Amino acid sequence: MEGTGESLNSPIIPYPGRQLLPGSRDHFFSLKPDIKDRYIYDLGLSTGEVLYECRGGMGISTERHIVGLHDLIQKPYAESLIKEEFKNSFKGKWGKAKYYRVRRNLNQELKSPSRRTFAKLYCLMASSGFIHKFDSYGNFKCEYFPRTLDTSEINVKNKKLVNSDFIINRGNFSSLDTNLLTKESLLYFHIPFPSTEPFKEEIFNFFDKIDLKGYNFLVTSRLINRSRIDKSIASWSASYSSLAIPFSSSKTFSDIFITNF
Repeated sequence: MEGTGESLNSPIIPYPGRQLLPGSRDHFFSLKPDIKDRYIYDLGLSTGEVLYECRGGMGISTERHIVGLHDLIQKPYAESLIKEEFKNSFKGKWGKAKYYRVRRNLNQELKSPSRRTFAKLYCLMASSGFIHKFDSYGNFKCEYFPRTLDTSEINVKNKKLVNSDFIINRGNFSSLDTNLLTKESLLYFHIPFPSTEPFKEEIFNFFDKIDLKGYNFLVTSRLINRSRIDKSIASWSASYSSLAIPFSSSKTFSDIFITNF
């Protein structure tokens, strides 16, 4: 299914600004493979690229469309339904006029969405560079910026998702009921890039409290972007164990993985 533009070659649900640099996740898990055997709580679910590497877990997001998309991709028919919508709605080929017509129809469907609605949304997001932009009424507002529709990651992950224990809920990280946690639980959060300083402080304070309660966490973030280091993340990470990936002499881009265990 080729289309205009190049493939994003990204996670199962690409999300610019909320996904790790290529290769950093795999490098981290190669160093800490035991994490894959844990039950993980992804408190800021976006791409699912860390959540779905683990044995099972719960993803929590404040974004309704993220919850709907992840609900879809856990179904055995997810890839075929997305391809079917691409064929039916776009006739198997992107086009600007078709895009805006489908977007208009989709926004009506989003008032009471079905899984087919979210399959159509996945196609629309692929034809707009996977920019996640919605207005205050929940309408999808991205402009036409087509890429290749690539469902290969859904195909790879689908069998595991269908047969594994993953739960997707709508909510906020601060609303987590800690009574659900055990000493084997792992709380995960990816700090979006960019984020405001007050938001980062809120995240830091939350996980400092989690640490005091004796629960394990993993926090990831962009540490270096275009050779500029995020000083607040670097400062907070100094209190815990951390690993900057990739190791690059150019120091242009780097993710950081922060753990308290």
